[in-house]
This record gives sequence, structure tokens and C-alpha cells, in this order.
Amino acid sequence: MDVVLLTLTTLSLAAAAGFGALSWRVGREERERERARIAALSTAMAPATSETPLLSGVAVGSVFDRSTEGLRGRPMIKVAAGAVMLLLVAGGIFIGSRTSDTADASATVQRNGGRPLELMSMRHQRQGTALTVSGLVKNPAAGAAVQGVTAVVFVFDRTGAFVASGRAPLDFSTLAPGDESPFVVNIANVSDVARYRVTFRTGDTVVRHIDRRSDHVQLAQSVR
Repeated sequence: MDVVLLTLTTLSLAAAAGFGALSWRVGREERERERARIAALSTAMAPATSETPLLSGVAVGSVFDRSTEGLRGRPMIKVAAGAVMLLLVAGGIFIGSRTSDTADASATVQRNGGRPLELMSMRHQRQGTALTVSGLVKNPAAGAAVQGVTAVVFVFDRTGAFVASGRAPLDFSTLAPGDESPFVVNIANVSDVARYRVTFRTGDTVVRHIDRRSDHVQLAQSVR
């Protein structure tokens, strides 16, 4: 991919340099023709003397004729200019798409966190109207190191409606591959609770996890 980008950039620069050199050459030829026209016009309009006889066969009107050998008379210059523009546009599209792909890939890595985290255990405790959810989460040995992970708990009532939520960072700010960390989330002022759900996030990005608990603990009637 880098070789293609380097080749495209080199071709664009070479084409631009060639077009610039050709334009300079055409401009120089135009300036030389202008000087020749002025000299011919001056000679044609000079008064007759013994030393300077009137020129015969000089068509004064032809002095003002524009040559058709300028930029408009050179189709190859137009082709070269079009090629340069196409190369520059193609290079911009290529670089833009590559940047977009890189950003998408980075976002995917951040969302996935390498490998999903593993929820090893989780339990809850009620004290009055307060609910405390604690557990243990593991970063698998084949995963990538993650930082700043927060546990978020959502609480629902008997009808499945959302009641409240709470969040707290993991006890360990960094989870290297194979590391485990406990978490404790406190949610106050919740009375009618039927179930809860835990997720893990880094900022506003959800970190995938897999439930590895041997027995999935459910909130029973007695915890309401």
C-alpha cells in the first residue's frame, strides 16, 4: 500500500514538473514572437530615407496576427494538464479512503479490545434501598492490554422497565493480558428491582465481554 502511494505521488510530481517546464518554454517562445512582432512593426512604420528604403512586400496587418502555436494550438499540453489533474484527484481519493479505513480499523480495535473480556463472577447485596453489585472480570491471555475500563450496571423492574444505573471503574486501571480485576458498583434509591445487567466501557465505547460464570445469579423476589 505504501509503495502504491509513493509511486502515485512520484508520478504526480513528475507530471507537474514536466507541465511546468513545458509551460515555461511556451511562454518564452511567446515572448520572443512578441519582440519579433514589435521589431517588424517598428521597421514597417519607419520614415523613408536614403539609408532606409521603404520595405516592399511587408503586410503590416500580418504583424498583429496571433500565432496558433500557443497553448491553444498544442493539444499535448492540454492532455498533460488533464493527466496531472486526474493523478492529483486520484491521489486525494486514495489517501482519503486509506485514512478512513485506518480510522475504522482503530475504532474496531478499540470496541473489541483485542479479545472480549470475561466475566468470571458477579453477586449483589441489598441494604435498604441501595443495591451493590460486585464481581470479577478477566482479560484473556490472548487479549490486548486495556486501560480505563468502567463497569456499568443497569437495573430493571418487574415489567422490564429501566429503573436506574450506576458505574464505577475497575479496581485495576490497567488490565494486561491474563490479568483479573474486581469491581464494585453502588446504586442508591432503588426499591422495585427484578434484574440487573452489567456492561463494560472505556469512555463512551462498549468493551465486549463474555459471561464465564458457572452459575448465573438472578435477582429473586426477596431482594426487592
